[in-house]
Amino acid sequence: MLPDRPTRRRAITIFASAAAVAIAGPASPARADFEWRGTAMGADARILFNDIEPAAAKGIAALVEAEIDRLENELSLFRSGSELCRLNRDGALTAPGGDLRRALALALEIAAVTNGLFDPTVQALWEAHVEWFADRSHTGLPPQAIIARARQAVDWRTVRIEPDSIRLGDNQRLTLNGLGQGYVTDRVADMLAVKGFANILVDLGEMRAIAPRRDGSPWLIARGGAGPLQLAEGALATSEGSGCVLGADGAAHHLFDPRSGRSAAHWRTIIVHHRSAAMADALSTALAIASADEIQALLPRLSGTAIWATDPAGRRSTWAAGPHDGIVG
Repeated sequence: MLPDRPTRRRAITIFASAAAVAIAGPASPARADFEWRGTAMGADARILFNDIEPAAAKGIAALVEAEIDRLENELSLFRSGSELCRLNRDGALTAPGGDLRRALALALEIAAVTNGLFDPTVQALWEAHVEWFADRSHTGLPPQAIIARARQAVDWRTVRIEPDSIRLGDNQRLTLNGLGQGYVTDRVADMLAVKGFANILVDLGEMRAIAPRRDGSPWLIARGGAGPLQLAEGALATSEGSGCVLGADGAAHHLFDPRSGRSAAHWRTIIVHHRSAAMADALSTALAIASADEIQALLPRLSGTAIWATDPAGRRSTWAAGPHDGIVG
C-alpha cells in the first residue's frame, strides 16, 4: 500500500521566507505585499505577490485553490478518483482531460530527449520498494528478482496517447510526480499572468518567477551550503534523493534509474533553471540519474537550461546549455 503523502524536503527555499515583506523591500502606502499559502501535489505551496494594490489581492486564494484542485483531479496520485489513478487502475482512460494529455505528452517528449532517463512508468519500481520496506524485517534493498519483475512494466515507449484515450502497456502504472509540481506551477503562474499579475513568485513545490520584484531586484532563492540564486524570471526545480527516502535506514530513495531499477547515486542535489517549471522539474528528475558525462552529452538537446549539481562528496558542477535568462548563480 502506498503512503498518501511521501515526505518531501526542500533543497532550495525562498530567502527570508518567514515574512514576505522582508524580501519584498519597501512598499508605497497604497500598496502592500500579499502571500498565499496552501498545498499542491503533496507539497507545501506559497505564492508571493510583491508590492500590489490590496484590492487586487482579494479573491486570489479562491482562484488559486480552485485551479490546483482542478489540476489535482487530473494529475494527482494522492487522490484515488483522479484521472491518473483511474488510468493506473484500468490500464486505459477514455476522454482524458486536456491537462493530463498535455502533461503526459510532455513526459514522453522528455523521455525521448533524455534517452529514457526520465520515464513516467517507473511507478512500478516505487511500488516494489514500498511493498518491500513495508516489512520491517527487511533492512537491505529489494532482491534483484523483485526489481527485475517490476522493471518489466517500465518502458515509456509502450504508453499510447490516442485521439480520445490513453492506453498503458501490460501491468504499467504511471507517475507524473517527476514533473507534476512544475506543471501545476506553470498553469497557476500563467493564470495569474493573464489576470495581470507580474511581480510574483509561484512556489508550488517548484518555483517560477513571472517577473522580478517591482523595483527590478531579483527574488533570492536560498540553497544549502552555497550562496543564494538570484531569480528574475523563469523557473527553478530541484531533485535530491534525501527528499524522499525509503526504508528505516534510508537504504533507497525515490529517484529510480529506469535502466537498473535502483536508486540513482551520482548526485546529492540537482538544481535546474528553465523558462518552464514543468521542463525544469522533469529535467532535474532526469539529470539526477545521469552521470556527468551523460549530462554533458545531453546539453545540445537542452537549450535554455542551466544546471547546478552537487555530488555525494560535496563537489559542485555547473553546466549551461545555450542562452538562458533570468538567473544568476
